[in-house]
Amino acid sequence: MFSLNVQQGAPVIHAAAPFDNKSLWLPAAFLCLLAIPFGWVGVFAPAIWLGLVAIENTARWKKAVSFSITGLLMLVVNSGVVPDNTHITVLPPYSDADGNTIYASFRPAKAVIALTIVLFMLMRPQPLKRADLPLILAVIAVPIVAGAILIGVDPKLNATIAIAAVINLLVVCIAEEGFFRWVLQRGLDTCLKKWKWVGMLMVAAVFTSLHTGWAASPALLALVGVAGLGYALVWQLRGSFWACVLTHWGVNLLHMTLLPYPG
Repeated sequence: MFSLNVQQGAPVIHAAAPFDNKSLWLPAAFLCLLAIPFGWVGVFAPAIWLGLVAIENTARWKKAVSFSITGLLMLVVNSGVVPDNTHITVLPPYSDADGNTIYASFRPAKAVIALTIVLFMLMRPQPLKRADLPLILAVIAVPIVAGAILIGVDPKLNATIAIAAVINLLVVCIAEEGFFRWVLQRGLDTCLKKWKWVGMLMVAAVFTSLHTGWAASPALLALVGVAGLGYALVWQLRGSFWACVLTHWGVNLLHMTLLPYPG
């Protein structure tokens, strides 16, 4: 099903065939099991999977509809209207002297989306090249350096922060990049074609607007906007899902450990 090539010293795996019935329905059946630990939220996993497959197996208006339906499913399951989406706490929260709090917890909705995306990426691996590293590091550095100037520095690390960072990578970053990059930005790229930079700006704006309830100050919201634009730029220049995930996580990790959080 997959072919492995080496380009410029980095392994790149490409899918060699479209999804067939076996690769379509077996993962969907497996994802149905997520309803056991996650309840009604888990019911959405096979539907999101089928939407992701439809994006790859269709063309033209059917592809556009598949992007739209898959994105809508992700938004609905993460919106809070579906039952069984209360936070699952792993460790007691960390709080600093200013009342900033870091939670080692996650919402089932993002876990379900992340698990579905990971399974999909196992079937359709995405490239991550060494040549991506300078861009990843630059995009991480810009909001962190700006944050240190605007909101100050607050180095910290304990067990809760470490577990929160792991959860952030495996759940939050994969789920959010799955929606913003693999579905929303790809969908806009498909529609806008030569005007992809417009889609990049639109996705960054949506990313920022969906973080308005989390950002603790106007300065932090501005930093969220800069970071969101950076993630969109990484996708625009590299087209690598995992490069976007690592960039997103790098910013979040350094924010949690080096800056006031949320800030």
